[in-house]
Parts: sequence; C-alpha cells; structure tokens
Amino acid sequence: MPISVLVFGGLTIAAWVFLARTRWGRVLYAIGANPEASRLAGIRVGAYRSLAYVISGVLASIGGLILASRIGQGDVSAGTSQLLEAVAVALVGTSVLGRGRGRPNVWGTALGAVLIGIITTGLTIKGLPYCTQDVVEGAVLILALSKRRTA
Repeated sequence: MPISVLVFGGLTIAAWVFLARTRWGRVLYAIGANPEASRLAGIRVGAYRSLAYVISGVLASIGGLILASRIGQGDVSAGTSQLLEAVAVALVGTSVLGRGRGRPNVWGTALGAVLIGIITTGLTIKGLPYCTQDVVEGAVLILALSKRRTA
C-alpha cells in the first residue's frame, strides 16, 4: 500500500477527530457559519482564523512533500494541473455527500477524493487524453453544484 494512501487515511481520521470531537473544531465550524455571531459569543475569531490558516499551510506542505516524492523533484508548478480536482473534491464532499448537514463533512470529502481519483484513474487506464479528464471532472463539478443549489 502506498505511503500516500496511509497518510491520506491518517490525516482524514485526524481531521475528523479534530473537527468533530474537540472544542476547537466546533468553534471553527461556528466561525465558518457566522463569524459575527461567534465574535459576539466571545470567541476570538482572529486567533481561530489564524489557526485555520496554519493548519491549512501544514496540510498543504504535507501534500507538496508527497507530490514531490512522487514526481522525484521539486517543481513550483507541479500541482497546477490538480486545481480542478481539488475544487471538485471539496464540492462533491460537501454538497453531494454531506447534504443536509449544513457544514463541511470530513468523511464526505474523503469519499469525494476517492471518487474523483477513481474517475481520473479510469480515464487514464482507458487511454483518453488529458483534456477529456478535465471535461469529465468539470461535468462532475457542475453536477455537484447543481445538486447543492437544489438541496
């Protein structure tokens, strides 16, 4: 089993525990829902936003290290081709797989990542050109957005 899959599983579990089972995670959900109400409730919104940015930066650096180890070099533009995939994963995870919850869903986002990965891998195995993968991912993104609007 690739180390990247183990890291993905470990980070998914850690994110779920942090967001669903700790005070800090629930405060982050509250700030994301309504920062002004959170501020009025006595939460230091600026400090928690800084914490969210730090966590995001750490996770991005872990992703960058995994990508650099997979391609064998450090390249500034190496992850540019995966921006559409990242947006599709986030929207599929929160809008389709996490419907009715009103907030982001760690397990839904992880399942969305697996789903987009399976679609991309299947298209690659079929030998379809890269632009076809973008079209299919864009269609999945449009479908996720349309589901989100109707929900």
